[in-house]
Parts: sequence; C-alpha cells; structure tokens
Amino acid sequence: MPLCHDTIKNREIRFKLSTPDQAKKAEQLLNSIEGIEHIEVVAPCCMHIRYNVEKLTLQMIESALREVGFDLDDSLVIRLKRAVFSYCEDAQRASIGADETSNDKTPTLTLNHPLQDPRPHDWRKLV
Repeated sequence: MPLCHDTIKNREIRFKLSTPDQAKKAEQLLNSIEGIEHIEVVAPCCMHIRYNVEKLTLQMIESALREVGFDLDDSLVIRLKRAVFSYCEDAQRASIGADETSNDKTPTLTLNHPLQDPRPHDWRKLV
C-alpha cells in the first residue's frame, strides 16, 4: 500500500521565452489526452497541468512535447524539480502497480499533431 494515496498531480510546465505562445499551443494538443484532467495557461511561457499519475507522468508529458517541437525551459532549478518529480512519480507508480500492466518499462505518450518549427527559417539548423 503506498504511503501517498493522491494520484492526482498538479505541476507547472515552463517553456523558453524565445518562442511566444507555446503554452497555448501545448494546451490545445494536450486537452484530448487521457489522464489529463485540467490545463490552465497562466502566461505565454507557463501552464499549470493536473493529471493522473496512474496514466501519465510529467516526464512522459514533457517528452511528448519535446518530440513535436516545443522548447521547454531547462534552467537548473527546473531540471532539479523534474528529477525530483520523476523519481517520486516513478516510485508511486511502482508502488501502486501502474507499470506492471505493460510489457515496456518506460511508458510513452505520443502526440499526433506535430508542431511546426516556430523559429524563423534562418535560425533553424540546415541539415
């Protein structure tokens, strides 16, 4: 039996200031994802999200956002918070048996609508 029975998590996702309105675009993509209960954009570069840790983790949400082109804040304080949240959520999922139902040890979240690169053409890396 887990010590913490609260499987609903309230977190903040911060985006880099270089690209405007990322939070609003992320909200539009994440609204239809199962396990996400509420999203509130509080600034062009910040949103609050409430989700069920039995279905999703912050790491899964942020990884999916990065995959489709969002530029998340990577300051030292934010990275430390991510590490603590990831450890706690993984431990809680293991204690309630949320990971035992799948064969894959690292659950993933896929967003179907890729975000176009918001940077000007001359800022992108030429491959």
